[in-house]
Amino acid sequence: MLFTKSNTATRLFNAAPDMSALVNDEMLKDSAFHPNLGGVTKGGMANHYPMTIMSLQGLGASDEDIRNFRSTWPRYRSKISDDLRLMDKGVITQENWPDYLGQANMLADFQRVFFEGLNATDDQNAYLMAVLERLQYALPMGLFHPLIRLSFAMMHGDKGLIADALAYWAIRYEDLYKRMLPPRTDLTTVSASAAENWALLHAAKPQISFWGGSLSVCERLCSEPVLHDIAVAENFFITEENLELKIQEIGDRAISLYLFEPALTTLHCVTAYQALADITQQMLQSGNSVRPVLAELWQRYWIWLTGLYLEKGFPETLPTIASEAQAYVDATEWQDIASGITSVPEVHAIKMVFSCKWLFENIEANPLYKAAAINVLAEHTRVKPVALN
Repeated sequence: MLFTKSNTATRLFNAAPDMSALVNDEMLKDSAFHPNLGGVTKGGMANHYPMTIMSLQGLGASDEDIRNFRSTWPRYRSKISDDLRLMDKGVITQENWPDYLGQANMLADFQRVFFEGLNATDDQNAYLMAVLERLQYALPMGLFHPLIRLSFAMMHGDKGLIADALAYWAIRYEDLYKRMLPPRTDLTTVSASAAENWALLHAAKPQISFWGGSLSVCERLCSEPVLHDIAVAENFFITEENLELKIQEIGDRAISLYLFEPALTTLHCVTAYQALADITQQMLQSGNSVRPVLAELWQRYWIWLTGLYLEKGFPETLPTIASEAQAYVDATEWQDIASGITSVPEVHAIKMVFSCKWLFENIEANPLYKAAAINVLAEHTRVKPVALN
């Protein structure tokens, strides 16, 4: 929810016309809850509930399917005001909000400021780009959940939901990159492909000097100058001119790395990729002025993804669909995959299938996206998994 200084709820909700009344109602109600599970204000995983509701809606689930999922959701969620007593202090303004980034107790202030900013502007995408340019240094925080939440909020279209997502990103803010990325000076050089960039990394065989969980290692790697030089190098670069090509190449790396090692981090490299691709497509509707900031966002995603590739042992080859399984993948209909996963009460499985289907339909009809979705479904049902080489 959005709060005034006197803590009177002020919520102007615009229901999405292409979504059912149930989905709209669930999204509105969710705004009252803190975006972290259990009301944890710093750290911890984001509240998956609204993302799953939106994923189910995108997969064509019925209201009955959504009610069934709702009945299986066991998590306690803390209300921002009633449980956590987080109030709008009236301290943060449109001018000073960057000074308060990372302060979890300012959630309600951030919600108000971003909501007011969105309402006051005649160019919503320009406003969002200005905010994201500042928030991009925390892009991977929380396994990209603030980014994913923003994508779904923009899909829905309600400004309050968008403000909530930006506020969540703001309280989770931490500069993971520690420096500006080196600028491109020779724009006449043709960039290598993403696959070629990883081949060079494999050949170099760099070693990680610190150990820990995959998530924490990847976040630490984001600030390593050596990784910056490898990921955004002279031979590989992302610019406003080659953005669409690089997005497609990066997607192939992301889904291939997931198939190499299905895990929480590799799953989120796909769902985050899909969220950033969706935001990019929506932003580009405003024209080419948004391209420079989008290129910076993609550079930072690519650094994190390359860190994940390094953390996974920088394999020389990544999986492909076995020749004998290609006909099976081609013959499997997305509608059957979608309807199968809507009855599986597992948030990551639902979200992953949604992302794979969206990417297949909106970025590239890459059979690896469908193969990954089939294999996710196979983990929870009797569907036959896709054989990989």
